[in-house]
Amino acid sequence: MLEVYRFRYEPVDSNMYFIPIGNDGFVFDPNVNEDLPSLFEKYGTRHIQIVLTHEHFDHTTGVEWLQSQMEAPVFCQERCAHSISSDKGNNPKFVALVLRNKDREDGGHRYEDFMAQLKPYTLHADETYEERGTVRVNDVSLDCYYTPGHSPGSTCYILDGKYVFTGDSLIQNTPTVLRFKTSNKEAFEKKTLPFLQSLEKKMLVFPGHGEPFKIDEAKYL
Repeated sequence: MLEVYRFRYEPVDSNMYFIPIGNDGFVFDPNVNEDLPSLFEKYGTRHIQIVLTHEHFDHTTGVEWLQSQMEAPVFCQERCAHSISSDKGNNPKFVALVLRNKDREDGGHRYEDFMAQLKPYTLHADETYEERGTVRVNDVSLDCYYTPGHSPGSTCYILDGKYVFTGDSLIQNTPTVLRFKTSNKEAFEKKTLPFLQSLEKKMLVFPGHGEPFKIDEAKYL
């Protein structure tokens, strides 16, 4: 039975997921969360395979922190790898935009607080793929599909034909964001949307933001 633990990155409600597999496991889109090490202790986790759904700051911000805990190589699409290899590629401009908008709504100071604690970083991908790939931990493998549109390096990961981790390529009640400078609406409509529409309707989706849902519950497919 699949066990998936979800951890929220509070500033923009993005998701990190942990799947324990024996004494190893997968972590999707790491953020810094002090509850995760207690699960590592519970399961005796010694090795983690990090998988990134895409290159945006809110989905990579915890990579270095997680790698300080244990051996944790990074797997992602090659365009994602290129982006995260420079501090410019890890610029939190999308997160900052969201926080600024929230501050304008209620007079908060989220943006100032966020920028005050921000530290530039670069990351290294240990393994990449181009169009289709597979990444494995013990006897569990993820099938990787390149799904551009939201970002140049976006990926969807399918596990056991029953579960899909979509990052920001599919969120239940929100249209896929394609307004960023690096987004590509044409690629999304020609490549990614048909892929998502082809998935089994009862497949369980673990999105980059929000609660899990089934494909046939997605509002914008």
